[in-house]
Amino acid sequence: MKKLSWLFYVASLAVTMVGCRENEPAVPGEIRFTLSAGAVADPAGRTLASLREGASVYVSIRRVSGDEVYTLQQVTLLKMGDAYISEPLALPGGNYELTDFLVSNATGDVVYATPKEGSDMASWVDDPLPVAFAVSDDGLAQVDVEVVPVGFHMPEQFGYVSFRVNVVPYPFFKLSVFRPDSAGLAFSAVHAYVVESGDTLYSRSLPARTNDVAFSGNPEGTYTLVLNVPGHATYRRTFVLQELLAELNGEPLQVTLVEALTFTALPYATGPDITEPYDFWISMEAGVPQTPFTIDWGDGTVEQFYDPSYLQFGHRYSAVGRYHVSVSGDLASVGRLGIVFPWGVNDDVVVRALPELISLSLAWAGVGDSLDISQNTKLESLGLNSTGIRYFNVRNNPRLTYIELSDNVDFPPAVLNEIIGDVYHHAVARHTGEGWLELDAPDGSETMIGPLSATAMDQLRQLHDEYGWTIVPDPF
Repeated sequence: MKKLSWLFYVASLAVTMVGCRENEPAVPGEIRFTLSAGAVADPAGRTLASLREGASVYVSIRRVSGDEVYTLQQVTLLKMGDAYISEPLALPGGNYELTDFLVSNATGDVVYATPKEGSDMASWVDDPLPVAFAVSDDGLAQVDVEVVPVGFHMPEQFGYVSFRVNVVPYPFFKLSVFRPDSAGLAFSAVHAYVVESGDTLYSRSLPARTNDVAFSGNPEGTYTLVLNVPGHATYRRTFVLQELLAELNGEPLQVTLVEALTFTALPYATGPDITEPYDFWISMEAGVPQTPFTIDWGDGTVEQFYDPSYLQFGHRYSAVGRYHVSVSGDLASVGRLGIVFPWGVNDDVVVRALPELISLSLAWAGVGDSLDISQNTKLESLGLNSTGIRYFNVRNNPRLTYIELSDNVDFPPAVLNEIIGDVYHHAVARHTGEGWLELDAPDGSETMIGPLSATAMDQLRQLHDEYGWTIVPDPF
């Protein structure tokens, strides 16, 4: 019954459709590094204390999934008493690995390095690279890194191909990014990229302030600036560097973001090429005039579509990866949204820009996510099948009469008890009958996710017996 009910639900949505709403984007966290010297003496007798003002570290960081976030990113070192500590580096919450760590003096010469596992010098430190660490949103994490003087050693002895780093003497331009909020405009954290002919020259998560954007570029070269913020349309601007500098005349480039439907697409690949498009669909309410929609697929492809009622969008990616997708336009006309048939999975769904949504369906969505629908008071139907979403509440959604949470592994019982309590109180207050609540466990045993509290079970019984709700699987 579980699988049939889900297929029936999806099939019916293909005719009518689905939707959701998110909260403000999470504020990225920060990571900083503290240095300590390893046991190997420098041939010239230098120590960490010998580093003068202007010293930097160059770090490479990747997600545990393997996606590169920073590649030999320069970070300023600050002297704190007898110790050195780096300036904070912005990172979205998640699990990461530090894969390169080089310390340079003010002239750009590498004088210390952290050895990598398997290298000749690895035994001289307690924890050779890669070093795992975690960052929480809006939090500050600290990683202690042990370094060894380079001296006359070869890069290969540390596990590096080269000790050469590019020293950028000054930032090319300043950037200020703003987003709308209740008070007007506010600084926004942002992930910024500078791309040249498909190659990414700069990739950084920037905090909510005016930031320096520095990369090794040609003043006469043509580049594209790409800005990604969850819940906002992707910003792209192609520029000639010297022309942009003349235009700005020392002032920051100011960008005001536009709210949009956004999510992260993670397409699957079979063999060398993607064999099926990654797709999703939306529908508009009856009587809505033709409305343009602009989709930025996150790989440089930008398309525009027109349709008055039903749209299914698809795109073929040339490689697997994480792609920030944004859909902008007259999104107030969208009544239903479904991201349930992609050739891949989805993550980081943000639908704050869709105020008229009455229905949402997500399947095979990301891990460890939360979903905020507290401001979406018109929502009537919510389907979360086989997702990694771990928290949402429905206390501000009195019209919600269809909820499916099938096949969600490790859904927290406390959250489920809270959801059932809110659904029960809405039904009692509004005398809502004949709702649907589907809570199948993923093991195929026709059991319920949970376990539920005695209060939640009693509330389910009353919904079933007194208000005619369908509870799947039926425990009564």
